[in-house]
Amino acid sequence: MMAGFAPRFVRVREARLRARLPYFPAEKNMTIQQIKYIIGVSDSGSLNKASERLFISQPSLSSSLRDAEDELGFRIFRRTSRGVEATERGISFISDAREFFAQYEMLLKKHTCSEKKYFSVSALYYAFARKAFVEIVNGFSDDGYDFAFREDKVSNVIADVALEKSGIGILYISESNRDEIARSLRSSALEFHHLTECNAFVYLHRKHPLSEKESISLEELSDYKFVTFDTDDVKSFFSDESIRRYSLDQAITVADRATELSLIKNLNGYTFLSGVFGEETNEDFVLVPLKDSGDGRKLTFELGYITKKGGRMEKIALSYISAVRRILHIAGLS
Repeated sequence: MMAGFAPRFVRVREARLRARLPYFPAEKNMTIQQIKYIIGVSDSGSLNKASERLFISQPSLSSSLRDAEDELGFRIFRRTSRGVEATERGISFISDAREFFAQYEMLLKKHTCSEKKYFSVSALYYAFARKAFVEIVNGFSDDGYDFAFREDKVSNVIADVALEKSGIGILYISESNRDEIARSLRSSALEFHHLTECNAFVYLHRKHPLSEKESISLEELSDYKFVTFDTDDVKSFFSDESIRRYSLDQAITVADRATELSLIKNLNGYTFLSGVFGEETNEDFVLVPLKDSGDGRKLTFELGYITKKGGRMEKIALSYISAVRRILHIAGLS
């Protein structure tokens, strides 16, 4: 009998064994893309948000995750009422996957972009962060850099630095989100560097009925529309009880700054900010201090930046942080 031509009943029997016996090994074919999806779901906390960030339909993403879990032989994620969370074995796998994916991206960068330098910053929606970035682009534009500046929510800022899409991330830590962010930073091998302390403010159009008050309470805001980039971020400001009581979970969610300002102006809406603006201001809008919500939480925030733990900051990154510090000092927030 010629090699490679097994009788038909042998091939059928082998196929049946593969279908019936868990120890009969199947071909391993987990892809880089699947690993990227797993990391993306972990960073987003939900399949819906991850599918939007990864530009893939939710059914396709779910199918890809199931294939990866079947190959590994354990569940990476479990579904919850608030989205998905990693299992105990999933946490370990995701940590190793992050390290592997970072090495993979470094390999590509080394062998495909060896002559091109890259500097990127991810930040919350802060004018001072944008202003500092403009200074760096002007100062280093002749040095052959590709530049990128990303504005996003806290979880995505952390993900960008963890995946080395950005070398620096600008964010804040509050009493409410401190433990959660600390866990995220540890699992991603990142560290937080303090810049300054800031307070919570209500951001209103100057013609808003409450714009001339010395301070504003949540109760006074209950008749007006809350506008935000991401409803999850409000949990960093207030307790679950305050969110439910003042309907802060029923916000109008927007995707860009211009839309937010338009809705605040035309709907007598409002949003919450830290009060850190740098030199850039908008005369049509005002900041009014927010009164304590009465739930015992301090409405103060620690502003800072995140980097890879133990990593050496390049000259351009150090220059960026120096520019941020200088702008904050000009604003009286050194």
